[in-house]
Amino acid sequence: MVPNCRRALHFEAPVDTSAFDRLYRDFLKAPVEKWGALISSIGTALTYLVLLLLLYLFVDLLVYRGQIPAFNQLTAARQREFADEWAARTETERVEAAQRLSTFEPLVKRVAADGQLQPPPTATEWELRWRAGISLALRDRVGPEAAAAYLPTNPVGEREEPPRLGILSLVARERNRWTGQLVGWIASWNGWMWRPGQSGSANLTYLTGLFFMAFGIAAVRGVLVNALTYLAAAATLDIVTRLRRAIYLHTFRLGSLALRTSGPSEPVDLFINKAETVGRAVHAWLSTTFRSPILVIGLLILILLVNFWLAVSFLLLATLVWVIGGQIAAHFRREARFGTRQAATALALLTESLSLIRLVKCYQMERFNQNRVERQLAESGRAHWRKLRGYALSGPLLSSVALIAGVALAYLAGRSILAGEFTVPGLSVLAVALVSLAPPIGEWFETRVRLRRGREAADAIVEFLDRRGEAAEAVDAEYLPVLTTRMEFRGVTLQEPGTGRHLLENITFAVPAGASVAVVGPNPIEKRSLVYLIPRFLDPTSGEIRIEDKNIKWVTHESLRAQVAVVMQDEWIFTDTVANNIGVGDPQYNLPQIIEAAKLAHAHQFIEKLPYGYETVVGEHGRSLKPGEQFRLALARALLRDPSILIIEEPSNHTDEDTLALLDDTLERASQGRTIIFLASRLSTLQKVDRVFLIKDGRIEASGTHRELWQNNEHYRRLSIVADATPEPASLKE
Repeated sequence: MVPNCRRALHFEAPVDTSAFDRLYRDFLKAPVEKWGALISSIGTALTYLVLLLLLYLFVDLLVYRGQIPAFNQLTAARQREFADEWAARTETERVEAAQRLSTFEPLVKRVAADGQLQPPPTATEWELRWRAGISLALRDRVGPEAAAAYLPTNPVGEREEPPRLGILSLVARERNRWTGQLVGWIASWNGWMWRPGQSGSANLTYLTGLFFMAFGIAAVRGVLVNALTYLAAAATLDIVTRLRRAIYLHTFRLGSLALRTSGPSEPVDLFINKAETVGRAVHAWLSTTFRSPILVIGLLILILLVNFWLAVSFLLLATLVWVIGGQIAAHFRREARFGTRQAATALALLTESLSLIRLVKCYQMERFNQNRVERQLAESGRAHWRKLRGYALSGPLLSSVALIAGVALAYLAGRSILAGEFTVPGLSVLAVALVSLAPPIGEWFETRVRLRRGREAADAIVEFLDRRGEAAEAVDAEYLPVLTTRMEFRGVTLQEPGTGRHLLENITFAVPAGASVAVVGPNPIEKRSLVYLIPRFLDPTSGEIRIEDKNIKWVTHESLRAQVAVVMQDEWIFTDTVANNIGVGDPQYNLPQIIEAAKLAHAHQFIEKLPYGYETVVGEHGRSLKPGEQFRLALARALLRDPSILIIEEPSNHTDEDTLALLDDTLERASQGRTIIFLASRLSTLQKVDRVFLIKDGRIEASGTHRELWQNNEHYRRLSIVADATPEPASLKE
């Protein structure tokens, strides 16, 4: 299975494609979830902006009640603006507008004049001109029906209550701006927003329509937010699962020794942490990469459109807050972090002084140590004050500067409203837009951090997945028969993958079939690398290993590994039932066969005492077993397969004498008809094997029986003495 995964794990990409982009393209295989999350992300931003626009219409309706103001209610600036607007109209337009006011025939001629007649127009005439001008604007922006709905039928001053025409009030007030054109176009297609009902008012219908629109958009946005959360999570889970599967398969293909080139935690770190980091980056990419910029840009455009100069003032104040408040706050945060490190150092010194009580009393150094403690207390106090001051001032300082800027902005907005250059609805939307800017900006920066970390993790994952394995099966590999003659190492040299460091150098020896040998040496990786070559976890850099005079490089993995069983102490058991630990889920082994293997390994007796016997869950997350019990389970697993070559790493942990006696009996019975290679840690094993190989600095320094090496090799004597003296020899365990 593993060699067939090679093409799936190595993927080609253009040179300029980043590792993160490669993983995103090649491992995210959920198009519906991916595109659904992106569309939902964009939709949530756009619907929020639409809700802000509806908020503006809602507040405008509440403030102006759908009423078009009279001319005398306008500010002086707005009156001058209308006078210029009226003067700019052609005589034909003025006459047409005045003729609309048929009730006031005596004033039509003066209303249609250009304003240069003597005496100057009266307030009544200006009011008539205002009404005529508004009717023309509504006709142009919305339509004749809207203009007719506005035209009054009573003389000036007789009607106390002006008509309530919903959105037409906004169209009239914004008639000369782009907003008036846009709102007028919307009103021309939605008569319910301004057409009076039986009561003569359009406000209730308009308000109800705004409510349903806002309700519908809010409901759509709620669906989009939930869809975004679900789809982004599903896409993230998809890529993380695929990455972890690829890391597992590639780890399996690289072999055991390759796992230790960068430390034993490298594949675990890639499998757990790096894959999760890439997943978080993908989640951020799908959920906020488009949403946050759209929201920020949309809100800034909205702020600028509401009131350009006020928006510019806000941006200048925001820059001021960032330059002054942000940088000062950052300084105090750095001070707090530095104070935290100083406080930790001072506390460590105080802890040390506290532990010197016996020394102080013995050497009568009370005064000296008291002075030291006082100095350390002073240093600790200064460090803690620096830390507390930094954390205490950084947040409030930034908030204070921002509050001052907000007060200044409120003052400018108030002046603009009093001058008639700004409106209360505009101020409401501006305030909401400003407050709404903070979350997307924060998400934007957080997304950049997640993407940076995701790219770093992707680089590590891609480098690992691109790492070549050294034990691929040949296309024309042949079947390996059972070992009946001997196994040979011929000039075997092995370089550590990734570093090029020589682990084995010109190793040559032969082991007859049925013999038992032991491998010892000060470097556990060299010993393990030697035995890992036999089941082809890796191939030698040079030289060859022959079984039955066949180079194992040209035999099938299945036939080779059917004859080689490995019992290593870091791979004794896994979290599962006892039966699965022995049978590893292979259907060709039934429970009676598993029990027989357990009896041969002297494991059946303690298994029967477990709560559920062979169905008891053991391992890291199951029932804990003693080291000797774990070793016997692993040995039963190996014996169940009846291998011709058995590689055993003896327990280096403390094991009681009864367990050692059982192990000796098991190994003695298991050695019959098998070739056994021990990574020995017990002197008794060295005394029993047929031959011992001493590996030092990657070479076989000596070989022979235990007695021969004991008599002729000082280094071997030191290793053997250590092995005999302690049940947990540091020099013989990894």
